[in-house]
Amino acid sequence: MFVLPVDGEIDLVLAEERHADAVARLIVRNQRRLARWEPWAERPATSGALRSFIRGCLEGFAAGTQVQTYIRVAGELVGSCGLRISVGTRTGEVGYWLDQGHEGRGIATRAARALVTEGFRERDLVRVELRTAVDNVRSRALAERLGFVHETTHRAAQIFSDRRVDMTLYAVPAHSWRT
Repeated sequence: MFVLPVDGEIDLVLAEERHADAVARLIVRNQRRLARWEPWAERPATSGALRSFIRGCLEGFAAGTQVQTYIRVAGELVGSCGLRISVGTRTGEVGYWLDQGHEGRGIATRAARALVTEGFRERDLVRVELRTAVDNVRSRALAERLGFVHETTHRAAQIFSDRRVDMTLYAVPAHSWRT
């Protein structure tokens, strides 16, 4: 099992099917808040759907195109942090979400920092991107805290069932990354 220690409080564990029930409950508990930012959260999470998602993630991990982890604090799953990888361009895209009860403690920032560092060091990435809704102030602040630079805004780029939202692109090249 892939485990990435973040610090004395947090580690990232590779998504496995055994996590499906706990993660589905976590998503359901946070669904209204997550659905504001993520189209996938508009539909209720189920253990079966999570198992299918995780199987795809594990195939991506084996192929070197994805590292999907769950954030664990003191042994409890509290969120997700993943890295999608384009092998041909050696670039990655980091994404994350966190249980509302664990926000405001730097958990997502520390988890994303650890996974991006792993991408640069172990997967030889030359660039990592982070996309978020223009209105997602917390996620934009996280990108900036990590040293990502705003590059552009994509108008109406994210599609929800009832709207389209503008997305902003942040990026950091390997030579500028600070751990």
